[in-house]
Amino acid sequence: MATNEDKLLREAIARNGGAVLSLPSAGMLRHCKSRFLAEHEGGVLIEAAPDHRVLVQTMIDSGEHGIVSFKSGVYKVVFGSRILREVPQWKISEATLVDALLLQFPTEIKAIQRRAFYRAKVLSQSGLSARVWRIPEKAYLKENPTSHQEVLCELRDLSVGGMGVRLFTKDESNPKISTADRLRVVFKTTDDSLILEGRMREPKGPPVDGSIFTGIAFKNLETNMEGRQNLAILTRLVGELQREELRQFRAGLAKAG
Repeated sequence: MATNEDKLLREAIARNGGAVLSLPSAGMLRHCKSRFLAEHEGGVLIEAAPDHRVLVQTMIDSGEHGIVSFKSGVYKVVFGSRILREVPQWKISEATLVDALLLQFPTEIKAIQRRAFYRAKVLSQSGLSARVWRIPEKAYLKENPTSHQEVLCELRDLSVGGMGVRLFTKDESNPKISTADRLRVVFKTTDDSLILEGRMREPKGPPVDGSIFTGIAFKNLETNMEGRQNLAILTRLVGELQREELRQFRAGLAKAG
């Protein structure tokens, strides 16, 4: 039975949708504009990357995977695939011939709903942690709150607009927190520490074993100089997490290949 991701890919192929082919080279990714041409011999045919013929041939010989991404509505779709061979002079119309690449039809396709801000996963080795306290509306944000105001927090993902969290208690009772609470959020890394104000979003469901899976939206950071400095730090942190996420994805593709 076809998955939603399979359908998104086949729809993109049917309409000859635009795509980006990313080729690993010397520890970097070379991004090439491309487009889907057809399903062919059980695989996916896309327009070739003429400026990278030598790199493509090396990947064909080694079996190393490339990464293909494209947009479909609210989704960004990504998959890794082996380049099987070149298909020269593929006929698009009576007047148009293009060189093409035949890719193995992917076994795993990821469809990511696009957000206003990119949200990067926080891995255990990132060294990034967050603490959360409920504070009164008129409390000074930088003043240290009492321990009973703290809500235990596991940081799951991060964007410049907010973070995904698991809020929990040691005894598995439900955390005492609501969307009406003003929150003090403190991030710590090996190099930086910053304090932000936030509000909890509506949880994704009822508490499970005393854990609430939800998000915390940050207060607008662009209203003053300090906020813009914090925004710059957040942007750097998210960028570092995103690069590590990509490195892990590429490592998984290399292992699969």
